[in-house]
Amino acid sequence: MDVTFRDLMQRGEQAYREGDLDAARQHFENALRHDPQANVARYNLGVVHRDLERSEDAWILFLDVIARDGRAAGAFNNLAILEERLGYFRAAEAHYRRAIAIQPEFPDAHFNLGMLLLRMGRYPEGFRECEWRWRTSRFTPFRSPHPLWDGQPLSGTLLVHSEQGAGDAIQFARFLPIAARLCDRLIFFCPEHLFPIFEDLPGVAELRGPGDIQVSEFRAYLPLLSLPTVLGTTLETIPASVPYLSPAPRSFEIGPPAIERPRLKVGITWAGSPTHLNDRHRSCRLADLTPLFQLPRLAFYSMQVGPQSAELEMSGPWSGRVVDVGRRLSDYAETAAALSQLDLLISVDTSVLHLAGAMGRPAWGLISERSDWRWLIDREETPWYPTVRLFRQNRLGDWTGIVHRLAAELADLTTE
Repeated sequence: MDVTFRDLMQRGEQAYREGDLDAARQHFENALRHDPQANVARYNLGVVHRDLERSEDAWILFLDVIARDGRAAGAFNNLAILEERLGYFRAAEAHYRRAIAIQPEFPDAHFNLGMLLLRMGRYPEGFRECEWRWRTSRFTPFRSPHPLWDGQPLSGTLLVHSEQGAGDAIQFARFLPIAARLCDRLIFFCPEHLFPIFEDLPGVAELRGPGDIQVSEFRAYLPLLSLPTVLGTTLETIPASVPYLSPAPRSFEIGPPAIERPRLKVGITWAGSPTHLNDRHRSCRLADLTPLFQLPRLAFYSMQVGPQSAELEMSGPWSGRVVDVGRRLSDYAETAAALSQLDLLISVDTSVLHLAGAMGRPAWGLISERSDWRWLIDREETPWYPTVRLFRQNRLGDWTGIVHRLAAELADLTTE
């Protein structure tokens, strides 16, 4: 029986949903051969090439879609995604806005525009556009019969709920004391594993975990990452006094160093959560840090948790040089205690880097060329964390150059 265009499209869509991008590509290519005029097949094939990091192929396909249909909002949105990846920020902004002009109720284009504007430091509009995140398929909104808080003084209890990852919660917790001054009482709703570092946060009356709140207990609510929106935060008004997190001391010791009389105790974290959408770009391997282990007078402590910590067991220049602290960490309070015993943290973009910054601890961040919005563009410092210094990739995926630069700086510290 002959395979129809519809069959090929359905197979491609199914393969894409299942994450089999190569199969999806083949099905959409066959569909396009079956009907060369089918813009939907051309568009879907472009999306697959985008996800496969075949930017040139995706670019050509999206331009072809637009040439055939000048009101293809999805193609403009995807063209902007590619332009943003390549650093063509003004062009990307123009194409996101073009997509929105064609389709005003286009949540993904609004959210993508917001993330781009934040990356460019244009916070007020960027945070407003990011409010569209709750209408995309990527986020599940908090359901409540109460109104969203608008930032005005509130007579009663305000519930603020965390969202996204631990790093986001740590970064945006700085806004909770400000919000607390504008209401009678503030409850912070977050995962229980974060309780130990937030329990002494000024202004927070209670911490609550999932399933542990009744609608009668509050009058208004707001997602944590919406606080900068309602508070009118700009790049210049980020509350950046540190430390703003001072977890209660824990009786946790990082242990003796692996070398005698070290000049500095340096923590290292080389990988974030593998479930993060950008993890393959933001994380590196332990072997990528090899130049660091060739430096004398440094005691290294691994803060790495999760499956990537197994890299310590492999043979390499780190053998006998690194104390594995991560395997003993049971919560963020112990992580905070460990950070307080280090002279410096060197980390990729993870929650540990955020925690060090929130505690006012010295930290050097290894930042991918395709970095998250919060690290802005072409800056060695960050307005979010005064004690954090950023070392940026010059080329996507190249950790060699960035680690050599960092090693040279570290060598200077040990010879002063």
